[in-house]
Amino acid sequence: MRFSSDERERVVKDLFELYRKKVNPNAVRLGKCVRNENAYTYLAECEKSEPTLLHLIYDRSETRISVETQSSDEAKLLYRIFREQRVIKPNLEYVRTKVKGGLDQIVAALLWQVGAIKVSLGDLKPLFRVDERKNYSPIYVDVKCLPNYPLVDDFVMSCAAMSISDLEFDLVCGIEAGSIAFATSLSKKLNKPMIFVRRKKKYAEASLLEGIKAHELWGKRVLLVDDTIVKGWTKERSIAAIRAGEAKLEACLILFDRQQGGEETLKKLGVDLHCLTNRRAALSKRLPKEITFLSDEEYEEIEEYFRDPQEWHERRGLEYHRLAVEVPAGPGLIFPHPPGDRGSGRGTADTHHLGE
Repeated sequence: MRFSSDERERVVKDLFELYRKKVNPNAVRLGKCVRNENAYTYLAECEKSEPTLLHLIYDRSETRISVETQSSDEAKLLYRIFREQRVIKPNLEYVRTKVKGGLDQIVAALLWQVGAIKVSLGDLKPLFRVDERKNYSPIYVDVKCLPNYPLVDDFVMSCAAMSISDLEFDLVCGIEAGSIAFATSLSKKLNKPMIFVRRKKKYAEASLLEGIKAHELWGKRVLLVDDTIVKGWTKERSIAAIRAGEAKLEACLILFDRQQGGEETLKKLGVDLHCLTNRRAALSKRLPKEITFLSDEEYEEIEEYFRDPQEWHERRGLEYHRLAVEVPAGPGLIFPHPPGDRGSGRGTADTHHLGE
């Protein structure tokens, strides 16, 4: 596809403004266009360096954008900028042939391919927030985009259904709001009823559990599902709400486990964690860069973060919060009961704290 002259001018102007804003603030103006055999070249004139060349290259089936700069640091920034602007075209067959690992690595590769795994070094865009949005992270997983890619979504849901085929449960429960789409797709794949639990009540008379009446929950075996898990605090609150309604909850399915203590948290609650993929699979050297588009600098930054999050925060001059989570008791839950044994699914949860 070839741009019209007006389209070409808009694309180049947008590219120049992006270059000046994100990469080189010393870029002062966009020079004249030079026409080559199969390309248009523009000079981005800079105050303190040689000009950067912006190319629009025409092939038979596509138009490519190329930037020629004198600085390797600029080239690295531009690589990451272009990666975020790419048109995503998931290819299951490509992943299947290129990834030689297990199912966890195939799922991780698909998450990379559709842009569900996001990375930031804090320069081009802000770092991500985790741990109740108190601490920072260079990596974030957002699977809400999966329904936008039906073939990938169907494959992931099929893998999820297969991974829990030996579990016995009556209904699927998602968590507001990120996992509702995941829970809905999975419940349809399994032909099971689906409800979801709110993070908090919006008003006094509201219930934490939506989609089911109090008497219908009693005695039901519930599978809790969520998109990701860090420490497991959101899951702990959800488990408390479900068990307060005299339901049984012994298993939790997670799409992506960050492997930062969530499994241990759930184990203390008598809940088994099942996950489709995890950070180890996502960062495996078996995943080619043609799929992850992860630079060496980003890989090293992520590894340093997971090695010691507190030291990573301190190195960046960021405050690190050692958080405690409080699980509401009594009126904070949907079905108040006299205190009982949480492990058996009876009674409300006592207020307590989880350290790291």
